[in-house]
Amino acid sequence: MSIQTLIPASAPVGRSDGMAEAMSLGATMYVPVLHPDIRDIVLGLRYPALKSVVLCLEDALLASDTHRGLGLLARLLLDLGGLAGMPRRPWLFVRPRNLDMARAICGLPGIARIDGLVIPKLRIEHVQDWWRLAAEADLRLMPTLECAWVLDPGALAAFASHLDTQPPHRTLALRIGGNDLLATLGLRRIRGETIYDGPLAWALAQIMCQLGSRGHALTAPVFDVLDDPETLRRESVRDAAFGFVGKTAVHPDQIGVIHRAFCVSRDDMELARRTLDSAAGAVFRASGLMLEPATHRAWAERIEMRAAAYGIEDAHRTAAGPHREPTDA
Repeated sequence: MSIQTLIPASAPVGRSDGMAEAMSLGATMYVPVLHPDIRDIVLGLRYPALKSVVLCLEDALLASDTHRGLGLLARLLLDLGGLAGMPRRPWLFVRPRNLDMARAICGLPGIARIDGLVIPKLRIEHVQDWWRLAAEADLRLMPTLECAWVLDPGALAAFASHLDTQPPHRTLALRIGGNDLLATLGLRRIRGETIYDGPLAWALAQIMCQLGSRGHALTAPVFDVLDDPETLRRESVRDAAFGFVGKTAVHPDQIGVIHRAFCVSRDDMELARRTLDSAAGAVFRASGLMLEPATHRAWAERIEMRAAAYGIEDAHRTAAGPHREPTDA
């Protein structure tokens, strides 16, 4: 493989709309499909601040419960058909166990009532099969990067090149499975430590540099220590600064913490506006920083997108609007 195949020929073009759309996912909460309140969660009634939800039939479900889980999903899809007039609901994704289950799910009546599939434990050799299935069912995809190959920079570069051959509009965001990646090292999350304090910090940087530089939206790994909201807050602030568009959640108490961490500071919002001002100079000083619109435009545009999705400091709103419309900044 030549070096030319590993590096994008030019900067990503025309993906800003996709990046803004991915930011509207917010804190994406994974919920077992067997959850007793799944209907109210999916409709946005149980947790009004929830912007996106994934119904999990993979790790959150025992193999012995698979048949029951698929039956509940089938009934939920039919139920949603009678509620088309509901004013809002979160993005709705389903996470199957594997490609065969995904094919079965795509054949269910009412499958068009979900927004897409979360691909578990994606492998490079299965990329074409997943994207073909998504095209046939007219669904979006959120692949999960959580296998050991993700830790190999060469394999990651090969995957990035392979992903470039697929229709970009099918991929809403790439999700990072931090717990599975830690499992490959025989580790798990530690109370009081962010993901950036451990060995995955290097992997996150690799993923962001190789895939983020190609214009792919990336979501940050889950923090599964449920009684440590302060560390979750610190990690989420770092996630936003790192370039992630959102973060996985596994408990409703995490939603507000993540959304507040991703909201934009008033200083950054003002700097972004000045950078994007058509009257701005080629170089100028503001708040002790040197700003060059030619260099910092991409950052400023991302700040505006984050503000539209998450709000600005005290103006941040925890309640979400319709899942295809950003919250007010």
